[in-house]
Amino acid sequence: MPNLLIVGTNRIETYERSIERAFSKLGWTVDFWDPALELARVSRGKRPGRLLTSLIRIEPWLQKANLRLIQLVDRLGPDLILVIGTTGVRAGSLAQIRVRCPKTVIYCLYPDSPHNLDLDRIQCIPFFDRIATSSPAWVPAFRKFGAIWVSYLPFAADTEYFRPVTDRTQALPAYEVGFVGNWRQERAALLAQLTDFRLAIWGGDYWHSRVERDSPVRRVWQKRQAIGEEFAAICAQIPIMLNILDVVSWPGPNMRTFELPACRAFALSERSDAVLALFREGETIECFADVAEAQDKIKFYLAHEAARQRIAQAAYEFVTTQGHTYLDRARQLIAWWQADA
Repeated sequence: MPNLLIVGTNRIETYERSIERAFSKLGWTVDFWDPALELARVSRGKRPGRLLTSLIRIEPWLQKANLRLIQLVDRLGPDLILVIGTTGVRAGSLAQIRVRCPKTVIYCLYPDSPHNLDLDRIQCIPFFDRIATSSPAWVPAFRKFGAIWVSYLPFAADTEYFRPVTDRTQALPAYEVGFVGNWRQERAALLAQLTDFRLAIWGGDYWHSRVERDSPVRRVWQKRQAIGEEFAAICAQIPIMLNILDVVSWPGPNMRTFELPACRAFALSERSDAVLALFREGETIECFADVAEAQDKIKFYLAHEAARQRIAQAAYEFVTTQGHTYLDRARQLIAWWQADA
């Protein structure tokens, strides 16, 4: 039975756990090493130390945490290591793992954009056998950073965590349009122009602290995030769910591109070539380019329920049966591993 070590955040709602669930279903043994948790364990000063390590890089503590990664790899002897994003991982530690475990294949699944790379993370890039980016637009950038091999591996539908629900015991008010996601300035600006519709926003506290006091967005924020079953319930009850890319994640596709159809939501997504390379506009997704087009399409699809449901069902079938689940992504990673081993 092959053994996988995932380096990343071990929380149920994360990308890492979606990968873990898929590999486990395919018969792999999966272990985790969480850089943030390990760094918290080795930091001095208890709570102040943990706070300090979240703000600045303290090399002796980071080195000690990564030593435990090296020791764990020695003990497990994994066939494949998947490093998610490289935060908290030292380039020198990866180099040592390559020396001590030459048969272990090491991949980086990078779920972010090049904008969020810092020097420490860039230094890790040459030590991976392969880097998988979540957008095709970022492949050339990683090659220039010195990656051995770069492939495009889009996000996918986690059909265990994101799935349609029919139980409406916790009924929502009669919202027309919903958005679930983090605050971004450009998102707030667009959503402020859609508040003539019955709009609801779910997301973190930045929707309160970073939005102008007189913005109409503040009154439609639901004062919490929405994950898991609540996310699926929102998708089931709100006719139109928005997917708004931001300048950092552009051109996508982002996670919401797959999570919304996995819950059988009708998704109105910001248009990009990367999104339309996968989905067919008017068939498995509907798109907009600016506020005016978003307003027009919201009005149209609120008035045409059958068209809305047809696209939502087609999108659901597309992501769940046409090669866009995390089981499909895991199979692709395994095929690469077999070729690279």
